[in-house]
Amino acid sequence: MIRQRIGSTAATIVFILGFIGVGHMLATDPGRLFRQLLFIGIFGLVFYVIYHVFIGRRMSPEDMRYRKTAQASKKRMQGNRGPQVKPSASVKNKKHKKPGSNVTKLSKRSNGHRSNPPHLTVIEGKKGKKKKKANM
Repeated sequence: MIRQRIGSTAATIVFILGFIGVGHMLATDPGRLFRQLLFIGIFGLVFYVIYHVFIGRRMSPEDMRYRKTAQASKKRMQGNRGPQVKPSASVKNKKHKKPGSNVTKLSKRSNGHRSNPPHLTVIEGKKGKKKKKANM
């Protein structure tokens, strides 16, 4: 607990001193501050490119399978968003029905096959065993 307090205090002091230093440099020599920020950005970009060219390209077969599955899932989800099904005659004739003949959505829903079944699996667990309770 004390270490956390010391670490957060030290970080706060460093940030305050950093802001004071940047403010002083901005007030006295803004051109130098701009050059330093530009060089930091350039070096950061160079390291980013080097990382992606040499290290980021190496993927394990597991990562490749995950990426391929994620792309397939994204394509499937994008396909479901667009209006692909034309409205049926019952939807078109809804306006002409009598106001008293409204049927709730629950009674319309059939218990049969869903058009988009959920992609979930049931994992069987230890349902019959009871948990041991701690004795006091």
